[in-house]
Amino acid sequence: MKYLLTLLFCLFLSQSWALWPDPIQIFYRDSFNIHRAQLHDEDYEHKVLEASYQTQAQIAMSYYPDLKGIEIEFVRKDIKTTMAARPAMDFIFRKKENRKYKIFIDTSVKNEKGLLLSDVPFNAQVGIIGHELAHVVDYEEKTAMGVVFTGIGYLFHPYRKKLERKVDEIAIARGLGHQVMEFSSYVLNESNVSEKYKKYKRKIYYKPQQLNSLMLGYSIY
Repeated sequence: MKYLLTLLFCLFLSQSWALWPDPIQIFYRDSFNIHRAQLHDEDYEHKVLEASYQTQAQIAMSYYPDLKGIEIEFVRKDIKTTMAARPAMDFIFRKKENRKYKIFIDTSVKNEKGLLLSDVPFNAQVGIIGHELAHVVDYEEKTAMGVVFTGIGYLFHPYRKKLERKVDEIAIARGLGHQVMEFSSYVLNESNVSEKYKKYKRKIYYKPQQLNSLMLGYSIY
């Protein structure tokens, strides 16, 4: 029975991966190397998202076909990190299938405490957007009370670390490992953010070497 369940699980994963695009190491701004008709589908177009991020969002979204049709709004707002994904405030009154989500994009950085999305390379932008979409996948797996507990747990570093690393693993499994790793590498090795901010990132999130090791565990890379 144990081996049968393992076989069924492997078959499920293989069928799921078949729905997701193959990993691509680098996406370029001017001639992004991706040729899939679904990028031109209206469900992948975020009408309130400014044009400079539209392609990145569409590429990232193509790795999450299960989110197609779910209402996701990109919002410009002064927050404490580059991007953040949250359910709309009325989620507690909605059925799971009717939830709406907001992905916030930071508008202001003070004293090098963060990093604006506009300062990040194109390929890494795909990575962090893909990371935020993985948060939506995580939310979609939870009941309303589960979402509430997630919000409470996120106030504490041990839970935050566990969640953020789980979300990175979701993005890697989908095929966006190269992009997530590039974002991490850029923040820690190339950006002008403060050492305090880098220390926080190292504490909570996977470091580039760890992301690379995780990727090697998937046959798709």
